[in-house]
Amino acid sequence: MYNIIRTAKVKSRQQITDAAEHNFRLRTQNNIDAKRSHLNQILVNNLQVDCKKSNSLQQKLTDYYQKLQIKERKNNVLMLEFVVSASPEFFKNNSKETIKEWVNHQVEFMKNEFGTQLQVAVLHVDESTPHLHFMISTEQKTVKKYKNQKGEFFKETYSLNADRYDPKYLVGLHDRHAAWNKKFHLKRGERNSMSEHITAKEFQKLINDASKLDYKNAIEKMISDIGDDLSLINTKDKVQNLLLENLLPKLNPLFKSNKALKKILEQDRLGEYKQIKKLKDELELQLKDAKERRTLYIEAINEKAQDAKLLLELKKENDLLKSENNNLKRQINQDKIEHTKSNQKGFTL
Repeated sequence: MYNIIRTAKVKSRQQITDAAEHNFRLRTQNNIDAKRSHLNQILVNNLQVDCKKSNSLQQKLTDYYQKLQIKERKNNVLMLEFVVSASPEFFKNNSKETIKEWVNHQVEFMKNEFGTQLQVAVLHVDESTPHLHFMISTEQKTVKKYKNQKGEFFKETYSLNADRYDPKYLVGLHDRHAAWNKKFHLKRGERNSMSEHITAKEFQKLINDASKLDYKNAIEKMISDIGDDLSLINTKDKVQNLLLENLLPKLNPLFKSNKALKKILEQDRLGEYKQIKKLKDELELQLKDAKERRTLYIEAINEKAQDAKLLLELKKENDLLKSENNNLKRQINQDKIEHTKSNQKGFTL
């Protein structure tokens, strides 16, 4: 069972509002069980955010930064959002008391790590796997020293700075978080893994797109589009070229989509594997069917090519027969003319 922690930078107030709408369940999503949303918990709310208003979080954060006399810059990271969870089996195999202890343990870790910068913590239990969202402010205190005749003076100033949360820091954070959760027998994911992280938004879009794919109809439409006009098909080579140029390039994105879905399923996306297990099985069956159909369609088109070639040969023979028949008719007509002339001459004599 794996220990999971992921982070994202929040750079605009609209993104903060979007996060608030999701975290406080002010909007609906396909992967949320609304009947369980009342079981979610606000564990930390240092900014005194009104959880019923989508813009309250960004307003409270703005007020907080203004009190610190922070001058925001264009590219400042306004917040960090961390998502913390574990493998789905962890929640299946443990009691409610153990899971509650795990939740409190995660909040304690984030408080130790970020101190007063931990502004909001939310527990979600209305998705396929329980997880926590942590919203972290990015202010950094600097102490400047002044000297004059009256002595030494110190002045505290604040600025927004997320540069210190670089990849090196995040690797160390993962290590510390994994060590923190050893008591729950959770282990860290593979270090320096080449797996590409995909955001929740991208993940949901891919699932929605994949679920809408109808391989069977798509393939049959492609075949219909390129296979009905036999006038385009003169030889087997032309059929194969037509297939390569029109059918296979259209099929590849469908197969790539399914492979991309499988790749994501291999990652532990907060237990969403369970949510789309049925979809995955259906897509694999469709993929198998698509491959079989592709083979059959290639054979069928090749047979069409052979039939077309035979039809062309028959047409040529028919044209030759027509030509010979026309020549024969012309010869018969000529013979009749000659015979008529001969009879006319005999009558005159």
